[in-house]
Amino acid sequence: MSEAPATTPTALRQAATIIVLRPEAHGTGAEVLLLQRSRKVGFFPRAWVFPGGRLDPEDHTLASEGTVPGLDAADRAFAVAAIRECFEESGIWLGHGRPSAELRDRLLDTRAGIVPADQLVPDLDRLRRWAWWVTPAAERRRYDTRFFVTCLTRAQSAHATHDTRETVDSLWLSPQNALDAAARGDLFVAPPTWRTLQELAAFASIQQIWTHAQTRPIPRVMPVLERAESGVAIHLPGHSTHPDPVHPIHAPFSRAIVWRDGRWHDA
Repeated sequence: MSEAPATTPTALRQAATIIVLRPEAHGTGAEVLLLQRSRKVGFFPRAWVFPGGRLDPEDHTLASEGTVPGLDAADRAFAVAAIRECFEESGIWLGHGRPSAELRDRLLDTRAGIVPADQLVPDLDRLRRWAWWVTPAAERRRYDTRFFVTCLTRAQSAHATHDTRETVDSLWLSPQNALDAAARGDLFVAPPTWRTLQELAAFASIQQIWTHAQTRPIPRVMPVLERAESGVAIHLPGHSTHPDPVHPIHAPFSRAIVWRDGRWHDA
């Protein structure tokens, strides 16, 4: 009997995510913006996420100002997409020019991105790189996603609001409070969000996060997915079943995340 042909991994879709931070009302800690996805979206419905989404064709051609330290010129479109998605999903514009009242609706209603006629220029100086996640090969929907971070004042953050279409709720929480809510089962988050919150919670201030992001290495992370009757395990670099060695920035954290009893657990 001949062997069945190997399954070809699903093609990757380019995407960008942006971690939006603001200072705590009292103290030096950070709060992070989380948006709840609509139950109608195809990828992680009802999950609490950072703003983000797929790259649009216009993200590759729209003029921008500034640079993201360490970002290759060939990957500039990821940063532009992160800024556009931040505006679409949260209403926060990180650039020059004033978005029109109709632009957000247009971006949400179509697959067209920001064009020169909108007279908007994304400011890449507002971003720093944070992570690079690739969806496991076993998944039907797969994304090649670059994570960025930006910092707002509390006055700037007052304009943040979910879009009511792709995202249906929003809140600001400290990374640790978000982790605690996820551990109680109050917030459902995807594994990259879970790990990112753990990383952010290790810093005492928003300034420490921003300073660290300026020189932070960005290794590519593609988890290995293992399904069992007891739950789902996400194996990360350094785990015995993962082909990649652990990177120093991941060394303090567990090498596996397990979905059990309606929430994620370190394993």
